[in-house]
Amino acid sequence: MIDPQDYRIEWVHGIGPNQAGFSANWTQAFNQYLNFPLSDFIEGLWATVFANMMTVLGLNEARVPLTPQEQGAADNLSNALVTVLQARASALRSGPALFGEWQDVVDREAKNADLLPPWVLDPGAYIGEFGQYLVSRRIRSAVKEKVKEKIRPLAGSGDDISIIAHSWGTVVAYESLIDLEVELPAFQLTNLFTLGSPLWLVQPFLDDRSGRKPGNLTTWVNVHAQNDVIGSWLRPGFRVDKDFEVPNFGGGEPHGSYFVPGNVAVQRDIVAATIVPPQA
Repeated sequence: MIDPQDYRIEWVHGIGPNQAGFSANWTQAFNQYLNFPLSDFIEGLWATVFANMMTVLGLNEARVPLTPQEQGAADNLSNALVTVLQARASALRSGPALFGEWQDVVDREAKNADLLPPWVLDPGAYIGEFGQYLVSRRIRSAVKEKVKEKIRPLAGSGDDISIIAHSWGTVVAYESLIDLEVELPAFQLTNLFTLGSPLWLVQPFLDDRSGRKPGNLTTWVNVHAQNDVIGSWLRPGFRVDKDFEVPNFGGGEPHGSYFVPGNVAVQRDIVAATIVPPQA
């Protein structure tokens, strides 16, 4: 069995005002079942690439401006993505009521007037920034570099390396691994966990649209919570090894439920059991 000191885990966040230390609560929740030294955990912080996040966080980093043409394309794409997500949210929330009386449908719609979390609808940030990622080669490269710079030093180390990515960060992690096949052939990743992934939504906009598993990856595990508007099954579009649907633990927003302390279905039974398989 590999000594725990030889494990390394990189966290990759989704869109939002993330800053250094964002993964502390994630580490605490998952490490209850992993019991790794805190030094084994690494943060892939990429939010600072975006001008809006730098303003919110008061950071002074080099900005990557968009041309007017890129900004227009990003706005159009963001609006299109929101439309798809709204349709999905409506189906998830109203579906069961369609088997009842019409008034049940009306009542449910009234209670759930806001089908999407407010952050999804903000075109100036959040999903707007991911539209920028998808249309701007410079922004896409800068975001991926934030993830790759943390894992390059691990190439050839012999460590058992995993990436645990959430939400839009799963797209960044996936594309970064595709890049590293050529950029750093010595790098091998043991596990990629995609939690609440929108890869199904943006597959037509990826550089590699085949859905293949990166050649430098051993095991790809996808997990989505019930009623997570962003996350979904990735098969058959992507060649994941395991594709799980889990309950929405904690009773809050499903998209963040993966990190709620005590979510044993995700943290213990899927992630920890994959990284450190139980002894037979």
